[in-house]
Amino acid sequence: MFKRTLIAFATLVLATIPAFAHAVPKAMTPAPDSTVSAPTEISMTFSEELEPKFSVIKLVDSTGAVVSKESAVLDPKDAKHLTLHLPKGIPAGVYTVQWTSSATDGHKLSRSYNFTIK
Repeated sequence: MFKRTLIAFATLVLATIPAFAHAVPKAMTPAPDSTVSAPTEISMTFSEELEPKFSVIKLVDSTGAVVSKESAVLDPKDAKHLTLHLPKGIPAGVYTVQWTSSATDGHKLSRSYNFTIK
């Protein structure tokens, strides 16, 4: 009886693991804590396919002002790749990338990171 209960419990736990998946960044350009020349875009590749309506990238300056008024776009050929196009001539300084990923299973994750423009 104990063995059957243990097997049933293990099966239930293993079956629910994919339901807790979050889309986490696997590659970010510019990279966190990097120093770069003025970038033309923020590019992020995630571990899971994204829901475009709820996946966001924002770039803010040191005062908290949003740098780009555009929305991030999902690559039509790769649902794991999200890009935010930036205006030309962003001045030197420290910037914060604020992002929210929403996996196609509905789980959201929000984080941020900094990089510096020289």
